[in-house]
Amino acid sequence: MTILEVIARNFALFYFLVGSLSFALPSQSCLAGKGATAPGTYRDWNGDIDEVTIFQTFRADSYNDIVVESFDSTGVTLPNPRENTYQAVQSAIRLMKPAFIEGLQAKLRHKPAEPGYIPRGKGKGLVIRVRLSKVDPGSQAARYWGGFGAGAVKITMTGEIVDAASGKILVRFQQERRSGFGAFGGGYGALFTRTARQIGGDIAGLINVF
Repeated sequence: MTILEVIARNFALFYFLVGSLSFALPSQSCLAGKGATAPGTYRDWNGDIDEVTIFQTFRADSYNDIVVESFDSTGVTLPNPRENTYQAVQSAIRLMKPAFIEGLQAKLRHKPAEPGYIPRGKGKGLVIRVRLSKVDPGSQAARYWGGFGAGAVKITMTGEIVDAASGKILVRFQQERRSGFGAFGGGYGALFTRTARQIGGDIAGLINVF
């Protein structure tokens, strides 16, 4: 075997190994987000949440209270005041925090003893801070006539799960959901509250993993 043949053979082996590694990496990356609790940033976390960044793992059952402390909507772009969706979005924003809390409480493993707090153990508090970054009313007419998700209502929320005592951010999340079905195209208020409730349930599922 000549020197050129040896070199060619080694290059062929090298590219085979690199190619095999590149095919293996995506599957490992996908598996990492399946209910992962190790520090890191995960997209499509557990197949449910668009993006989750875990800064520090924790034990959810060691917390006495879980409270939604803030629900910031100052960054939301409202429709043009002349559009018929303007009032609908303003009204919906006021309903989103209670809808989010309702979805959160319904899906948490430990149900609240009374509104305002959720018993988890003794002596520690977990705080959830939420920011609305998108409130898109879609089109009721498109939902009615188009179907198949046309004109869907969309909500995007970002937020943090914080240890109340230390103020440390434990987890940061971003989630978007949409709703496009309802009687006569679905009223804006009903679809917005349904969607906010679903996101609350998603965040409960995130907490339940810890």
